[in-house]
Order: sequence, then structure tokens, then C-alpha cells
Amino acid sequence: MSRRASAAAGTRRRIIDATRALHTEQGIAATSWDAIAARAGVGVGTVYRHFPTLDDLVPACGEVATAIVAFPAATDAPALFAGLATPAERSAQLVEVVFAIYERGAPELRVVLGEPGAHPSVAETLDAFEASLAALVDAADLGDPAVARAMIDIDTWSAFRRAGLNAAATVAAVTGLLSVSERSRRT
Repeated sequence: MSRRASAAAGTRRRIIDATRALHTEQGIAATSWDAIAARAGVGVGTVYRHFPTLDDLVPACGEVATAIVAFPAATDAPALFAGLATPAERSAQLVEVVFAIYERGAPELRVVLGEPGAHPSVAETLDAFEASLAALVDAADLGDPAVARAMIDIDTWSAFRRAGLNAAATVAAVTGLLSVSERSRRT
């Protein structure tokens, strides 16, 4: 890559990173081109040169955010539970997989959950994320899908993390609660 192309790629990445940071801090709709330029350390014209419209900028940010969050495709969910025979094993796998997503990308997901109407690409990401969660719950086959879905919600994860539990303790607590729910359902 030439020095000029490398510099352009670096500027483009700074703009994307600045935009993503602003989106997580104040939301998509509240993020201005001036704020993006200031955060990226470039002029507004430079932002427009790299990303002439929101239709260019928001999906570019979304690609980076999706790579960070890295939720599995809905079609990949069954393979994540292959060979797990007991509800306890499947509960643990479900919670571990989903909570790892939140550990990697909660700020990005909160933007998607909070502003799906900000751009069609955000709505598409939300639909894919919800489909992934539904497929994971279905593949875990824990009895009451509504209980499982509620227990793996980002707000459930957040409540445990705010209460001071670390990642491993949060997984253990929610896995335990799902196991209790599964046992009570069977009795």
C-alpha cells in the first residue's frame, strides 16, 4: 500500500472510530458531522470526502461494531449445542455464549437497541441480533423459551454486572437460575 493510500485508510479509520465512540456516548441521531470531525482530528470536509452521506458512514461504523460484537448467525446456533445432552450443559452454554457477546460489545448493542430507526442498516443489525438470540434459545431447548430469553437479556446481564459480579460470577448466577427454572418446570 502506498504511503498516500495508507494515510487515507488511517484517516478513514479515525473517522469511523470517532463516529462509533460518539454514537455510544450520545446516540446516532445526536452525533453531528462537526463533532465527528473534532473527535477524529480532521476537518468536516475530510469527513465528507470519506463519507459523503450517512448511508456511507453508518454502515461503515456498523461493520466495525458487528465485528466487535461477533454474535453468531442464527444458522450457526444448533452447532453450538451439539453434544450437550443435559439442560444444565445447555443452560451454561447459552449463558456463556450470549454473555460473552455482551462483554465484547454491550455499548455497540445498546446503540442498536436504542436507535433501530436511525438507519436501515441499524434495523437490519437489530433483526439479525434478535434472530441470533432466538436461534440460540431454541437450540438450547430449555423448556420455557420466554424464561430463557429473559434471563439472557442484556438488561439482566447489566444488572448482575452493576451489582458487582464479574463476568464468570454473572454467568454462574444466571446459569444457576436457569437450572432452577428448568427443574421447577419438570416437577
